[in-house]
Formats: sequence, structure tokens, C-alpha cells
Amino acid sequence: MRIQITLTTSEAKKMIAKGIKAHPRVQQVRKKGTIILKGGTTVSAISEELCGRPMKISGMITPKGTLTSKFKQEIDLPHALLLRGDKVLSLDSKEVWEKETPRFTPNDLVITGANAFDAYGHAVLMAGTFAGGNSLPAFQSMLIEGVPFLIAAGLEKLVPGNLWEVIPMAGRKKVDLSYGMAVGLIPVFGTIFTEVQAIETLAQVKALVIGKGGIHGAEGGSTLLVDGPKKEILKIDGLYQKLKGADLSGEPRNLIPCTRGNLFCKNHIRCLYKQGLRE
Repeated sequence: MRIQITLTTSEAKKMIAKGIKAHPRVQQVRKKGTIILKGGTTVSAISEELCGRPMKISGMITPKGTLTSKFKQEIDLPHALLLRGDKVLSLDSKEVWEKETPRFTPNDLVITGANAFDAYGHAVLMAGTFAGGNSLPAFQSMLIEGVPFLIAAGLEKLVPGNLWEVIPMAGRKKVDLSYGMAVGLIPVFGTIFTEVQAIETLAQVKALVIGKGGIHGAEGGSTLLVDGPKKEILKIDGLYQKLKGADLSGEPRNLIPCTRGNLFCKNHIRCLYKQGLRE
């Protein structure tokens, strides 16, 4: 039996979150290890599935460009968190990062988002501040220790070409003019997990992407053909109906983009809005 479905980007994030929760590796580590969650709206949706709470959104890509959250300083949510058994610990301070991350082993797991990935399995995160905050330098240390990474990213993040060739071209200080904060690219190494992998984790089916994009809210969305036994297809159909119309994860006020004169302007460079050159 086959079913054709179309997921908007917001619905895809929810599908990915449910797939991550059902992932055998995630379930194993939840019982006997430690998970770090770091990312944006996709990982926030994962956090809601795993521990019932959204995460703070820091950077965002909007029609105006690469911005930050206007009220992120006032949002009492973690931007990165640690799950160990029933324990949920915020990792937003440098001291906590430095205390917790050296304890990670190959039996633990990091779940992060990505701003882009390519057909070669390469993934990158954008960094709009010096060193990319607390987490990105720590990622390198954990990779050295053999800690596995699961990269949760919707198909809208798939880009043409080879990102390893793009990274040297990017850089905050290589940009002359930027609509929003200029960003550099940080490579992230791990297993990429999209809505395709989510669907195939949630049911014994095969999912194929047959179309991209659309209108009326489906811009960036994906149309998929899902093939499998009738019982498994109906399982996906039931889940799909529950996901329709899903909103972004996060606190609504946290999703309001920054404006000129924001507290965080001092951390950003090359921004035309910050300089008053664009409205």
C-alpha cells in the first residue's frame, strides 16, 4: 500500500521529533546514558517530545535575514540542555558546559540541529557570534572522545554542492554587507536524521521524496511517497493527521526577531540594520 503526504517545514520538525523519540539509539541512551540537546526549533520540538519542555531559540533565519531573538534574554528556557535519567539540566553557562562535557563517552549522545546539509552527508551550523557560544567549541572536544552525534534537520536544509568547499568561503569577517548578523559555518559530524528517517523509524515503510516546495504555507515543504504494509501505512496516516497544522516549537515571544538597538547588537558584525543602512 502507498500513501502520498505533504509536510510543511513546521510539520516536518514535529515528525522528526517523534522519530527521534522512537529511535533505538535514543531510547537506549535515555535508559543508561546522557543526552545533550542543542539547536533551534527542530531540537526544541525534540525536547518537547523527550522531556516535555521547549528550548530557547537564539538565532533565526527570517525573510529579513539572519537575526536573533529580540527577547531571548527574558525567556526562562535553556538553549542547550542535558538529559540524564529523570534529570534535566540547563547547559547555558560556560561553567556547567566545562563540568559536564568531559564526562561524555561513546555511550552517550549529542542531538543537534543544522542550518544546512548536503548530499555527501556533510552538515554545518551557522555561528553569528565569536566562537559560536559555549557549545560549538565543546562539540570538537566531544568528537575527539568519540561521542556520537545525531543531526536533526528537515529536508529544506538540503543544499546543492559540497559544503566542505563552501566553509572556507564563509566567515563573519569575510562579509562586507549583511542583512542581519554575518555568520560563519561550523562543520558538524554525525548521522543526519530528516523526516524521511523519522517516517522509516516510526513504521516499517519506505519513504521517498517526490517533490519540494509549494504555496500557501508549503514553501520549503516536502511531498513524500510512503510505501509499506497496509497496517504500517495507516499508522503513518494517523500520525500525519495529528501533525497537520503544527506550529513551530518554542515560546511565541522568543520567536520575535531582533530590531535595531537590541541588547545583542554588540555581539554581531556587518549587520546593515544595526548600522541603520536598512529598515
